[in-house]
Amino acid sequence: MRSGTIGHAAAALLLVTAGSTVSQAQQAWRPDGNVEFVVGAGAGGENDRIARAIQHALTKEHLIDSMTVMNRPGAAQTIAINYLASKKGDGNTIGLASGSFINAIARNGSTLHKQFTPLIKLFDAYQAYFTAINSPIKSMVDVRDRLKADPSGVTFAFPVGLGSPLHVSVVNVGKAVGAPANKLVTVVFNSGSDVAAQAAGGHIDVGLTSIGSPYPLIEAGKLRMLGIAAPERLPGELAKYPTVREQGLDVVTANSYTLLVPNGLKPEQIEFWSKAVDKVLDDPDFKKDLALNFWVPRPIRYPDTVKWMQDDYDENRAVLKELGMLQ
Repeated sequence: MRSGTIGHAAAALLLVTAGSTVSQAQQAWRPDGNVEFVVGAGAGGENDRIARAIQHALTKEHLIDSMTVMNRPGAAQTIAINYLASKKGDGNTIGLASGSFINAIARNGSTLHKQFTPLIKLFDAYQAYFTAINSPIKSMVDVRDRLKADPSGVTFAFPVGLGSPLHVSVVNVGKAVGAPANKLVTVVFNSGSDVAAQAAGGHIDVGLTSIGSPYPLIEAGKLRMLGIAAPERLPGELAKYPTVREQGLDVVTANSYTLLVPNGLKPEQIEFWSKAVDKVLDDPDFKKDLALNFWVPRPIRYPDTVKWMQDDYDENRAVLKELGMLQ
């Protein structure tokens, strides 16, 4: 009788254990059906290319059933991110924001950055200062010396627009040498490739944009790299180029890319997306995309991303106020 009782107890324990396992499996959340990836830029641009690289890794790793990249360009990414914010509690929607979005809402005082959850800052795309190969400007030390002698003595060019993170970078270079922002000469072009071409032709003194735009002309011997606005030298083939900081100008300029989810997600949904993005960052194909585009992974994860994003917003507000560009 006692042996039979033990047998029944063991069988019951097995059933309870099995039931617990089934219950845990049922509780493990993953997106059901298609996921929308909202991007505030048109097809083919850097934001779009990043989103599609993430899409490729997520589907290759079988972390999602399917994903649609939704391009919603306009209004400095705010159209797309307002849409994302409207999907409160929807775990089947994610989004991407670059640093220019924070700059744009800081300018008009919007609090849109509080209406979504910044899940992870993925990486930084550091910006490069460059000039024509035959320019008398050989380094950022020469830029510094020219600005000290005459705050209007260097014509800087960059894409996107006045008040952008690149404009702020130029202002910070000026501040480092005591050159007032209103004395600096700046020219805006439509794209980084336009800036690179204008610099190669000697039409402007110094260009500033993401590394990928001038790099082919640097390799071709038509442009000279003056300095990369990174906290330390970048690895690989870029290691031979000095940073702006090591040349006496404490200026770091990065276009940061952050993965977003709507507010109101459950803890298990946040956990799923956090783990999924970690797998993306470890994916070999995604690592190739990082290297090819000179994207430097520097992850900051939720909840630390909330303070990081607010700090970035506040810093942009301060510089834009100095420029007289707050709306």
